[in-house]
Amino acid sequence: MVLSIMGASACNNQQSKKSDDTGSVVSKPISEEPMLKRIEKSAQKDLKPCENLVKEILTTSARYRQLTKELNKAVLKNGGLYFGITLEGSPNPGQEKTWSYSKTYDFTLYEMYTDRQLNTARFSFNPENKLLYEYDEVHDQLKPIAFDRELLKKYEALCK
Repeated sequence: MVLSIMGASACNNQQSKKSDDTGSVVSKPISEEPMLKRIEKSAQKDLKPCENLVKEILTTSARYRQLTKELNKAVLKNGGLYFGITLEGSPNPGQEKTWSYSKTYDFTLYEMYTDRQLNTARFSFNPENKLLYEYDEVHDQLKPIAFDRELLKKYEALCK
């Protein structure tokens, strides 16, 4: 009987430690739009003007819009918090070394859940040939995707 009481209290103790170790509780936002806008504003604040322009080239492309059309609803339905895009590599890495050096601008589209970040697509913009690519994991290759070529004029003026 003593052993069963000790076992029950040990299990109880471990469960309380698990809840204490998780830190703050993360919950779904009440409204999905304000959360996305706050994320986008904070992410853009950290990017340099040229990187923001390359991000605009990506986010206005038909392929990116197709992938993200109903993505926020799907993420919330699956218990997630939001989706976003992050710059992982750049010819001019950030001051805080959060990005690595790359000859191309490399972005990752991700879904954020309370217990993980799920990367769903990768994109690259090559400043040498001025093309936008989506990484095809199945064939391990970059596939060119269409984008607004008018933005290249702004890119040429801003990113020399």
